[in-house]
Parts: sequence; structure tokens; C-alpha cells
Amino acid sequence: MKRSAMNNSELNKQDVQNLAHSPQAEAKSVVAQKVGAYYNGRTITPNGKKLAEDIFRIMVRDIETKVRQILADSLKNCRNLPSDIVNAVINDIDAVATPFLQYYSDLSNEDLIKILNMPSINKQKAVAGRLNLPNEISEYIVEKCSEEVVGVLISNDTADIQEKTFSSILTKYPQSEDIKKRLVYRAELPTSIIEKIANFLSEDLKKRLILSHNLPSDLASDIVEEVKEKTTLRISEEYSSDKQIEELVHQLYTSNRLTPSLVVRAICLGDIKFFEYAIVYLSNTPILEVRKILFNTPLDFMIRNLLRKAFIPKSMFPAVFSALKIIREIKFDCCRTDRKTFGHKVIERILSYAPNNEELSEEDIRYLVSKIN
Repeated sequence: MKRSAMNNSELNKQDVQNLAHSPQAEAKSVVAQKVGAYYNGRTITPNGKKLAEDIFRIMVRDIETKVRQILADSLKNCRNLPSDIVNAVINDIDAVATPFLQYYSDLSNEDLIKILNMPSINKQKAVAGRLNLPNEISEYIVEKCSEEVVGVLISNDTADIQEKTFSSILTKYPQSEDIKKRLVYRAELPTSIIEKIANFLSEDLKKRLILSHNLPSDLASDIVEEVKEKTTLRISEEYSSDKQIEELVHQLYTSNRLTPSLVVRAICLGDIKFFEYAIVYLSNTPILEVRKILFNTPLDFMIRNLLRKAFIPKSMFPAVFSALKIIREIKFDCCRTDRKTFGHKVIERILSYAPNNEELSEEDIRYLVSKIN
């Protein structure tokens, strides 16, 4: 009596014939798993390998999706499969192809690019999730694929993503919260990329960024300080009377937390009262005099002198002047004016301010915009 081909690790032509005529999907699925394991094993013979490949060619055309799924799953850990079998699996429906695409190691960069050009987002995501993806493919994904696929790439900690590719991601998706979150949760990020995204993250993500990455101490301190500033200004928003705001400013001043960046952030977000009292304390100038200089004089040099007296850095002057001009133009009402819209107007004004001011460098612009956002 002939022993079963599966039991003695040998394949014969009868196995191929039986498979071709078997109507039962369950039986064929079992065969697919066993043949896949045999093909990937150490005891396979040249003749057995050829017969196994003949079985694969029959099964990749099977009418039952389940059979093809199990076959593809069995083949994903194999090596050196014939190209016709590989192409058949790749071009199958997503449910069959995606596990194979993510794990089959013998796909060249050219193969991966062809798959990324297919109109299937699931196949593209499978490629983006592959182990040790080279930067060439990472670049191609960022350039050609959708945000959803790029998100999978970022979350793939084994993918090689160079600093230039990260920069392309930030340029392409500057407003995407999902992309920012995935970047923060990625195991490693270049410091330059951390610096670029830090000012545009929620407070929770900033905390996560500090905890997850070995940041330079100065950068970590900047992020912590910004979180504190935003929290302070949220408290200020809740106060309506001059007395409450002056008390808050006094507390910050006596604890050395009334920083220039906090003061400038306040005026750029339309927090006029906070800004006024901050200048009062920092410049030792009475409140009526401060208001007169800021809003009732056409002489810019008087405002500059007041800002110098308050130890506001010269690089921040354009942001203050932009905010003050917009306040005058729109007859700002701190109770009715939307602060987010006001902040955007200040950013636009700063950007238009730059070409006419040789003293304002690109670095200054980036810094000021980051302080407003």
C-alpha cells in the first residue's frame, strides 16, 4: 500500500491529479497548507519542488476564494517562488493578495513599485507595512500614495525613512492630525523633524513626544514651556475683569514666568488685556501710559521704545506690530472676535511684513509663526 505523500514528505503526480478533481474547498485548503509547509521545508527534493509548484499553479486559479487565501498565506514565508505563481497571487483580489504582499520577502523594489501603482489602497498599505522597507520605496509611497498609506508607512518602525522623506511628509500633510500623531508615536525621529512638528502638536502629543524620544534638553524644555504658556493663556481667557488679569500677570511676574514669548503669544492671539498688563510689569510703566502708546499714538518709535523697555526681543517686534495693526483695522472686540481667526490674520500679516523688512530673517518668521500657532 502506497504511503500518503503528505505523511512521508514526498509529492507525486497522483497528488496533483487528486487536487485538480477535488470539489471540496476544505480538503483543498488542507492540502494548500501542507504543500506550502513542505515547499518551505528542508527535506524537499528537486522532483518534489516541481510537483509542489504544479499544485500551486492549480490552486492559484481555484474558484474558491478561501482556498486561494489559505494558499497565499502558506506561500508568504516561502522563498524563490516561480514568477508566474507570485504574479498570480499579487494580481488576485485584496483578501488573497495582501498577507502575501506584506510578508513575502523575495519582491524587488521594481515589484513593489508596480504594486504601489495598482488601484488598490489595501495592496498599497500591505507594501507600506513590509518589514525593513527601503527608503527608495518609502519616498515613492510619500510621493505617489494617499495619506492613509503614508500613515501606515510612518507606523512601520522597521521602514527606512530618511530625513528628506520625513520633510516631504510634513510639506504634503501640514494640517493632518493623524500624520502628526503617527509621527509622535514612531520609535525614532530625526531631531530636525521633531523641532518642526513640536509647535503644531496638541499638549497631549507634546507630552508623548517628550516621553517617547530622547530629546535634547533644550528642545524638551522649549516644548514644556510652550505647553505652560498655552495653559496660562487659556486661564487668562476665562477672566474678564482688569483686576483678575492683573493678578494673574502679577503672579507670573513674581515667579519669573512672564516670558517674552508668552507676552507676544498673548497679543498675537488677541489677548489684549493680558498683553497690556504684562508690558506694565515688564517696563514699569503705568497702565494708562501703556494704552496710550499702544493704541493712541501714530508714532511707531514710541511703541518700539516701550517694547525695548519691557525687554521684548527685537525679532518679536514684527509680530507685535502686526497684531496691533489688525486690532486697529478690525476694531477688535476681545469678547466677540474669534481668536483663531485673529491668529491667522496675524500670521498672514507677518508673512507679508517680511519682504519689506531686511531685519526679519526666515528663521525669525518660522519662530514667530510657531509662537502664534
